[in-house]
Formats: sequence, C-alpha cells, structure tokens
Amino acid sequence: MKIEFTVDQFRQLLKFSYLGRWMITSHSEKPDQSLLDFDQHILSQAKKMGINDLVEFDPNENSYSPSPELDEEMESIIREYDDFTFWDELAWQMAERDFARKFDHAQILCMTTDEIFREKNVLADKYFDEFSENGVENLKVST
Repeated sequence: MKIEFTVDQFRQLLKFSYLGRWMITSHSEKPDQSLLDFDQHILSQAKKMGINDLVEFDPNENSYSPSPELDEEMESIIREYDDFTFWDELAWQMAERDFARKFDHAQILCMTTDEIFREKNVLADKYFDEFSENGVENLKVST
C-alpha cells in the first residue's frame, strides 16, 4: 500500500509519531520494539519530504531522532497532557476512595451501574472543582 502526504500532513504525522513514541517509552523499560522500528521508519522519511528541521540522523547510532526544535514544540503539548491527567486521575482516585467509604459492599451490590457512575461523578466533581480553584493548596496527607 502507498500513502501520499503533503509536507504539512507529514509534519503532523511526525508529531503524532513523536507523541506515540513518548507514550510508549516514558513509562516502560522495555517498550515494544516494533513500534520503535515503525517510528524510525517514519523519521527516516523526513528528508525525502524536505523536512530537515524536525529530524536528525546520528550516523554513529544509525538512527533518527527528533530535532531540538521538535522536542521543544512537543514539550508544551506533553506538559499540558501531564497536567490534565494528573488532576483528572487524582480526582477520580479520591472519588473512588470516598465511594468505598460511603457505601458498604452490600449497598454497592444493590446499585445499578448507572447509580454507581452517578455517585462517583458527584464525588469526582467535588474534587475537580476544588483542584481547579485551589490546586494543591488545600491537599493534606496524613501519615
């Protein structure tokens, strides 16, 4: 199969590839090599597309990597994503904890999936509002 891209579309593909690589390598000590190989293939096509500013080649490693310019551009997207997921996950974890404290096992068994979802949403919304307004200012950890 052959897919053709405009230069602008290929720039977008490089950005998607960057984010995909970041997602699979940022937390894993042994990421899926086939995904990394695919990323290398995409990066290797940049020169053919005339996009030398986003990709660098290291002849010693015989591999391609994003340029510092691409790193810088994608850093703000990743930071924004990390910030969102941090607060989202924290709110949902707190809601799960509060839900488990509010209802015992027998009560939960009597609830429908929709009722459980609604209850957890009410609890999570409390935290979303709090974190949106105050960040970590009012967070306390008991040890």
